[in-house]
Amino acid sequence: MPKVITVPKDQAAQDALNYDCAASEQLIELELTKEEFEELWNDGVFTAINRITGSNIDDFEDEHIMDLQVIEQVWNELKTNQITPKNILQMFELALVYKTSIHFYF
Repeated sequence: MPKVITVPKDQAAQDALNYDCAASEQLIELELTKEEFEELWNDGVFTAINRITGSNIDDFEDEHIMDLQVIEQVWNELKTNQITPKNILQMFELALVYKTSIHFYF
């Protein structure tokens, strides 16, 4: 099963995602390979996100972050970490721009 990070493009997309009926064009999705996931895990990116948000992003776990203030805190911390890939930072930034959420389907 692929590991996907998803950001809804607007509130309607977020609502549809909550009911598992969002169309692909309503979402921005970043699919991670097994190797990319392992690298992010080993670099502590998900540990940092979990620490800030109190979430449980892990292998074989689904998680979401809805609070925009928390998303901004994660984004601010991750952008100071030089090992965080730009595509991960971009997903958090898009959630802020769209004023929606970020979802981890692992």
